[in-house]
Parts: sequence; structure tokens; C-alpha cells
Amino acid sequence: MNYRFVHLNSSGAATRAEDWTCASDVEAIERASQEPRSFGAELWRDNQRLSILTGPLGAERAQE
Repeated sequence: MNYRFVHLNSSGAATRAEDWTCASDVEAIERASQEPRSFGAELWRDNQRLSILTGPLGAERAQE
């Protein structure tokens, strides 16, 4: 299956994307959880967003 991992900036806008092929949603989500990200990221399969991931800097801003 084809997935897109989208890196987000501090405003929540996409800064870059990586296209992946994974065997399942579970595998893609597992891989996404291991990817480095500063502010956050989203994981998409086609036009369906599967996951929103926070980053360490995004989590700090949320606590302010």
C-alpha cells in the first residue's frame, strides 16, 4: 500500500513529504512513530489521514 508521511512546521503547514510503501496501515503507523520530526507530522493513505503525530517542539508549545 502507498502512504505519504508529511512533516509539519511550527504553524502546522507541510514542509516536505516522503512517499512510502508498506504492507499495512499498522506497519506504516509503526514506521511513522519512529521517524524524527521537530513539530509534528501526518500520515496519509490516499486521501485518508491515518495519524497525526506530535513532535518534541510541538509538544513544548502546546504546554505553554
